[in-house]
Amino acid sequence: MKLAELQRSFVLHVQAGTEQAGLPATGAGMRIYRNNYRGQLKAALRTSYPHLAAWLGETAFDRAADEQIMKSPPHSWTLDDYGRDFPALLRRLFPDDPEIAELAWIELALAEAFVARDADPVAPRALNGIDWDGALFGFVPSFRLASGTTNAATIWTALEAGSAPPPAEHVPGGHGYVVWRPALAPRLRVAIPAEHGALEALYGGATFGETCEALRAIVGPDQAVQAVSEMLARWLGEGLVEEVRQRRGGEGQV
Repeated sequence: MKLAELQRSFVLHVQAGTEQAGLPATGAGMRIYRNNYRGQLKAALRTSYPHLAAWLGETAFDRAADEQIMKSPPHSWTLDDYGRDFPALLRRLFPDDPEIAELAWIELALAEAFVARDADPVAPRALNGIDWDGALFGFVPSFRLASGTTNAATIWTALEAGSAPPPAEHVPGGHGYVVWRPALAPRLRVAIPAEHGALEALYGGATFGETCEALRAIVGPDQAVQAVSEMLARWLGEGLVEEVRQRRGGEGQV
C-alpha cells in the first residue's frame, strides 16, 4: 500500500468509523484513538451549538454531528473554530426543517460576534457634511446578517431563557437576522424584509442613495423617506455602523 493510500484509509477509518483493510495499527488501541477523536469533535459541536442540540434531541444531533465529522475535519489550531460550516450541512440534512439551520446560524453568529474585534460606532459629529447620496457604510466587525424564513429567533430566545420553545413555524415573506455586539454581550434581533434588504445592500457595497432607491420600489415613494430615516436612526443608535465615508471613483460598485 502506498503512503497516500494508507493516509486516506487512516483518515476514513478515523472520520467515518468504518473498518479499513491494510492499516498497520488495528484493534483496541485504534478504536480508543478513533473514539477519542470523534468524541472530542462531537463535544466541541455540542459546546458551540447547545440550543441546537437541545432542539434536535440527542439522536438527531448525534447523527448530524457524525455527518459533520465525516465530511469536515478540523483545520484550525483550536477546537473553538470547529463546526463553522455546520449550518450549511444542516441545510442539506434537514431541507424540510429550515429552522434547524437557522438556529445553528444564530448560535454561530452570536459566538463569532462575542470574539470579534472591538470597534467604536461612528460618532454623530462625523456625519456632518456627509453627501448621503454617495455615502458608503462600514459596519462594526461583530455585525452578522442572514435571511430567515422561520421563527428560529423565538426558539433560540426561549431556549436561552430556559423556557419551553414554541413549535417551528414558517414566517410568510421571510425576514432577516441581525447579530452584533454593542458592548460586552452579543445581541440578536429580527429585521423586516425591507430593512434586511437595505442592510444587505449596504453591507455589500451599495451607496446609501442606491439603497434608498431600492427601498422606494419596495415600500413606495410616500413611505420611503420615513422608513429610511427610522432605519438609519436605529442603526446608529444600536451601534451597527463603524464608519460612513464618501464613495470615490469606482469604490463601492459591485
